[in-house]
Amino acid sequence: MQSGNELTNFTTHTDKTMTQVKRIAILGNLENAIVQEIVEKISEVLRASKIQYNAYSLTGEFVQESPEILDDFKPSMAIVIGGDGTFMNASRRLADTQVPLIGINLGRRGFLTDVSVREVTSSIEKILNGEYEIESRLLIETDLIRNNKKISTYSALNDVVVSKANFGRLIEFEIHVDGNFVTTARADGIIVSTPTGSTAYSLSAGGPIVYPTLAALVLLPISPHTLSNRPIVLSDSSNIEIRQLGTENNNSCLVVDGHIQTPLDGSEVVNVKRSTKSANFVRIAGHTFYSQLRQKLGWGVESLDGAK
Repeated sequence: MQSGNELTNFTTHTDKTMTQVKRIAILGNLENAIVQEIVEKISEVLRASKIQYNAYSLTGEFVQESPEILDDFKPSMAIVIGGDGTFMNASRRLADTQVPLIGINLGRRGFLTDVSVREVTSSIEKILNGEYEIESRLLIETDLIRNNKKISTYSALNDVVVSKANFGRLIEFEIHVDGNFVTTARADGIIVSTPTGSTAYSLSAGGPIVYPTLAALVLLPISPHTLSNRPIVLSDSSNIEIRQLGTENNNSCLVVDGHIQTPLDGSEVVNVKRSTKSANFVRIAGHTFYSQLRQKLGWGVESLDGAK
């Protein structure tokens, strides 16, 4: 763990929800040599500005960890180094604290961790100069009910998926929204996605791209047997209930933010709704959602004839 000195009353942002950056937590796999190099770059900038910081080890492997390690430090912002899995872990761990997060991308496409390694120094300097804003992203909460008893609850930033576990075998399910029957479907599975998660698995499955701060949820089947089963965008206040049908020879699982949480026998009810918690993201000046789409998806890079 590393630390620096604190500069009192260092005003960085005019937003009422975040007026000062006094302490910054740095989270990442500290055993990784590349992460160590990035931590040192960040440390140099923070030491020069007399901002207090601590570095904590965190990887994308842990899903339901608690944030006790940060309780005493009480950071006003957290810098997460890694891929989207590590960033999702951090967002869940720090949801109770409402600490704003910014991600430095060591993964692949990295929609959540949108600061590249080459931008580390300039991005931290922009933050300390107040050149950023804070976006609130909704989380979803999932209750797994078996024999009319709630056996577990999960929180997700991106998505909740009821998925088949066997190749070549569809699962059948019934969907209710706010107590109203919607449809039955046979498919490889069903995704409930947040706007943040609309550029993740949902996008790969043919779902729409949703502006990340929009108050909405996306419900879409995965490779449905009937092509008329299409994605639907719902209000974020919706209560979604997924019930599997035909439980004999069932082999499915519940997946939360890309991690398999539990195998299902088909008798369970999966309830998904907006969480009372949220995640706060730091958006650096010049980094818009649209510039992110252009960069990550290659939009507008060149015309069909090859001219820019």
